[in-house]
Amino acid sequence: MKKIFALALCSIAMGSTMAYAEETEAQAEMNGYIQDGLAKFTSSNGLYSFRVGARAFIDGSYYFDDYTDRASGANISSARVRVFSKLGNHFDFKFDVDFMSKGNMLKDVYLRWHSNKNGFFMLGNFIEPFSAENIQTTMNDPFITKSATVQAFGTGRRVGVSYRYYHPYFWGEAGAFSQAPSQEYVQGDKGYSLSARLLGRYTSEDFNIHAGGSINWSRPDAQGITNGSDDYNRSLVVGTNLESAVDKLQLAGATINNVSNVLKFGFEVMANYRNVYFKGEYIGAHYDRERDWNYNFQNAMGTFMGSMFPTISAYKALMGEDTKVKFYGVSVEAGVLVFGGDYKYNRVNALMNRPGGKTLELVARFNHTNLNDILPGSWWAQGARGAGFYTSSLHQAFGITNGSVSGGRLNTFTFGVNYYITNSVVARLDYNYAHLNHKYSLQYCEDKNLHSLQARLAFEF
Repeated sequence: MKKIFALALCSIAMGSTMAYAEETEAQAEMNGYIQDGLAKFTSSNGLYSFRVGARAFIDGSYYFDDYTDRASGANISSARVRVFSKLGNHFDFKFDVDFMSKGNMLKDVYLRWHSNKNGFFMLGNFIEPFSAENIQTTMNDPFITKSATVQAFGTGRRVGVSYRYYHPYFWGEAGAFSQAPSQEYVQGDKGYSLSARLLGRYTSEDFNIHAGGSINWSRPDAQGITNGSDDYNRSLVVGTNLESAVDKLQLAGATINNVSNVLKFGFEVMANYRNVYFKGEYIGAHYDRERDWNYNFQNAMGTFMGSMFPTISAYKALMGEDTKVKFYGVSVEAGVLVFGGDYKYNRVNALMNRPGGKTLELVARFNHTNLNDILPGSWWAQGARGAGFYTSSLHQAFGITNGSVSGGRLNTFTFGVNYYITNSVVARLDYNYAHLNHKYSLQYCEDKNLHSLQARLAFEF
């Protein structure tokens, strides 16, 4: 799988390494953004320029709780300082830090080399090419929060390199990535990933449509050294806060242990006709697991269980094979500009641009996210070591749960009103209803119908 992605990246980039003399579409977009800034500089020959700016989000949320109390209130969720720079004829640069981020403040920090008319290489810390909603910048997203599916399966930003090719009828980006930047030292190998997004499309002034898919293969970061190895202690927390902006409590989610690698794949379609747009996405996530069988078997020797199952093959038969965890999610959304103009499709990013000033937008979204993967024949019960899923009465007596994972299943409905006061100031108001089925959670099994009202004032300069 890794070789396939590496070959795909090389194939896309081959033949595109000759420097292009004229300004590309991506460069024109960056240069226009720089020139629109309040704090900017341009050299006398026009080859070098930069813009210093900022972005901030002020959020407020009120939660109509079902059983578990969620914290209504207000928050400054983002406060960024950003630098954009043109560096000669073929390079540009972005530096973006968020002072409200916990842990890692770095957002986009990358250098782009525009190698030909329709493509560029990108090196630095940036979001992996996967899913339209996943890569859409929060400022341009028509909803205050990402869908539950993207909250659970989104790839986020990592240090890496990618190549993007944008053509009127084709768009593709593929890259290789390491871990997210961190000052915290943890023993063991860091994770890595390979990611790609490929689309076919038709674009025009009034009507635009694209369809395609994304794929992402990753190996999670090691979490130290266990029993002399870092191969079996990689765990992931997969969850969602039900599309909440202020309260971060994950009412749906699960911890997956012994993860060896993860495969995510998605399909998307996006279209607009003048002032109406539509987008649909499906994302699947498969988590391969592998336990340290030799160590576990040696640990069992000398116990009552070890005497009953004295060989490693018998021990494996008792414990059950390493199974793959499979989750998925579906999201459908639509919007209409009541007044102020039409939607504009961005050919460089293969996304919809943010509407201009003095524009009113109505949007709606449905999302289904399934974080359950329960093995056939399992039942939920109290065992010798606690509650869990069991395959037989013998397993229940020993307290040996099987590989089932229950993170909950939910449907969310979001309706939003957005007013774009100027090109740089946006006011958003969202109503969200979430129907949660987390019946196997002792903590959140009573939470079923949850409502929220959320507002955001976002601005940049």
